[in-house]
Amino acid sequence: MKNHLIVFIDTLVLSIHMRITARQIELFQMAYRHRSTRKAADALHISQPAISRAVAELEAEMGVPLFDRSGRKFEPTFAAHSLQQAVQKHYQGLERIQEAAIQIASGTGGHLRVATVPAVADTRVAVAAGKLMAEHSALRVDVDVLDEKAGMAALREGRVDCAIVSSDPGDPNLACIRLADLHPVVIVPRDDPLAAARGVSAAELAEAPQVMLTSHSPFRRAVEVMFDSCEVSFQVRAEVQTQSALVRMVAQGAGRAIVDKSILGTSQADDVSAVPLTSNLSWPVRMITFSASNDIPGLQSFTNELEKHQGQAN
Repeated sequence: MKNHLIVFIDTLVLSIHMRITARQIELFQMAYRHRSTRKAADALHISQPAISRAVAELEAEMGVPLFDRSGRKFEPTFAAHSLQQAVQKHYQGLERIQEAAIQIASGTGGHLRVATVPAVADTRVAVAAGKLMAEHSALRVDVDVLDEKAGMAALREGRVDCAIVSSDPGDPNLACIRLADLHPVVIVPRDDPLAAARGVSAAELAEAPQVMLTSHSPFRRAVEVMFDSCEVSFQVRAEVQTQSALVRMVAQGAGRAIVDKSILGTSQADDVSAVPLTSNLSWPVRMITFSASNDIPGLQSFTNELEKHQGQAN
């Protein structure tokens, strides 16, 4: 790859004067591959400061951090993953790599990998990802639906760039942004006795079987806490993974459910009735990412879109 890059051109200057050299890309790739400036230097038989300096110059040129250096770590950020993909895809010349670097630095390009809990996957997260990609053709957002524990593991292992969860992990090396507090509503079949009610309590809701999210969902746990605090027992008729599945099952008369009200804007919600829940219940939604990645424009844009969706949902 080094030879391909050098054959085409050593340094290109685009209209915004971003300068990236083949040598910087070569050293960045080695640091990315080894997750260590020392190991990268050993592999290339050069000094460790040379690797560190090249990476720092590249970060300064792009204006975004490429590696998370908190503690004793040296982990690639979202920007680094995106730049590496651009290098691998466009190794024939630096011009395309520089163009990709500009897009990553501005938040209009790159590859953002998101893990999200099922409860908001097919509503808020999918909508935010879709709007961003429609606005920026060079930006790709992949969404993986995982439970909270698996999502956090994927983040720590570098398989995703951010995780949408409910709980605060309390890790000083991670940035935690509280995106929203969801205030759920009750949905019932159209012929349910509660369909015309102005409000429903936990006790009234529990008079019929519940269709609920799976037991490992933090949102399911919040519902169980609500029932417990009201000293109300309830029957689980079925468990499903997503909000959409809750709506579809209730629409067929399988039971009652508690959902994020943003799902009610979808077509499948036409066959259910939504009733305000009078018992106290809220679902916090948080975005977790590495602190070094938090200010990267692509992640900022995604965060802003999620927060914008919260405002529209309210």
